[in-house]
Order: sequence, then structure tokens, then C-alpha cells
Amino acid sequence: SLDLKGSEYFTIYVRKISDNKIISDEIHETSGSVTWSLDDKYIFYSKLDEHHRPRKIYRHQIGTKTKDDQLIYEEKDQGFTCGISISSDEKYFFISTSDHTTSEIYFFDVNDLNLKLKLFRKRQKEIRYSVDSWKENFFIHTNLDAEDFKICICKQENIKKWQDYIPATKGVLIGGFDLLNEWMIRSELRDALIKLYVRNLKTGKEEELVITDEKVITPGTSLMQKNRNTNKLYIGYNSPKTPG
Repeated sequence: SLDLKGSEYFTIYVRKISDNKIISDEIHETSGSVTWSLDDKYIFYSKLDEHHRPRKIYRHQIGTKTKDDQLIYEEKDQGFTCGISISSDEKYFFISTSDHTTSEIYFFDVNDLNLKLKLFRKRQKEIRYSVDSWKENFFIHTNLDAEDFKICICKQENIKKWQDYIPATKGVLIGGFDLLNEWMIRSELRDALIKLYVRNLKTGKEEELVITDEKVITPGTSLMQKNRNTNKLYIGYNSPKTPG
């Protein structure tokens, strides 16, 4: 996707690598973000409204006209914006819609050609949550009954029964997480210091990832490849002593 005017309205192009030819119509006035289907036959994208808010999600079939693109979600609340992503285990697509304090998520199976959306949890004022999928479970990062957030878990066949996985801790801000192979890597802010923890999803054993003897750091993680069935994760950091 490209923004050639500096307007932050992006145009999406689909180019065939083997002959360097564009194979689909240009898709205008998008957020620039693209999510592919697993069979590479479709892309999903969000369309921007006149106020530069992404409030519509479309599916485009590669090689067809954009006038035939299918609208799969439209956010009616003008204060909310939406986007689409794929889960870490590539089993589900998630459509997330939110404002600054409230969020709501719909999901559907990656193999569901009918795009039947399911509501994960109805929006509730000032309750935020995000979801990822790994094997038979959903993992939820939320501030529900947890001012500084927590991580919950539920079976994929019973999304209403949330259980605390990483409980809320007073004075500790529970951050987001990455899932790969048999591991969860998560962050938390404790005593003004950001820390990383790795947890074995089978045993529940967890330990802090100490990557330097420096105390004040801003760490980050990157998978560096699409396949998450791996035990390798790249970690970087910056600090006053070691600026990034």
C-alpha cells in the first residue's frame, strides 16, 4: 500500500512477483493495512471514512474488480474505529473495534467462506480487551475487574467462561503477550521498570527473562518469521546507557 499525497489515505496494489504486474484493481482510501487469507485468494482491508476513521472492513478476491468487494463489517458508532487481524495459530480472523476506553471483538474461522461473524464479548463502557488464539484456547488481555489489566484464558468452545491465567496484581501493569510453540512471552510494568516473562503453556512454570544487567530498559520482542511453531524469539532493548 502507498500514500503518494501525504494524506494518509493509502492505495492498495496487488502485484504478481513473478512478472511484476499488478493483477487487481487499485483499492483507494484505505488504512494501508492488509491481511491475507491462508490460501492467498483474498485480502481483507479497512476503508477510511471522510473523517479518516477506519470503520468498514472489506474482503477482496485477488484478480477481481473492487466494486465486487464484500463488506463484512461496518462500525455504526462514529467514535469507534475497526481493524482486522489473524490469530497467532492462524485459526481465526479477529475484527476489533474500539475507542480510547472501550473495545469489542468479532471473530470467524479462517476456513469459513461465508464469513459468519461471532461476537466474543459485547462492548461494555470502559472495558477493554484483546484476544489471541493458540491451539484449543483463547487468551484475553483485559481490564475487566482489573484496573491494571490481567490475562484470562477460555476454551474455544466456551468463550463465555473466562478464567484468570495471569491474575491482576496491585501496583503492577500487566502488558501484552506473544504466543509461540509451547510458550507465552509477556511484559509487565513493576516499580517503574518494564520486565519480560516467559511461561511454559504446558507446565505453567514462569521465569523472568533477564537480557542485561541494566535496570532501566525498554525491551521489545520480534518473531522475525511467520511460523510460530518455534522456540526462537528475538529480543531487543534500549536504555539510557544503550540507546536504540
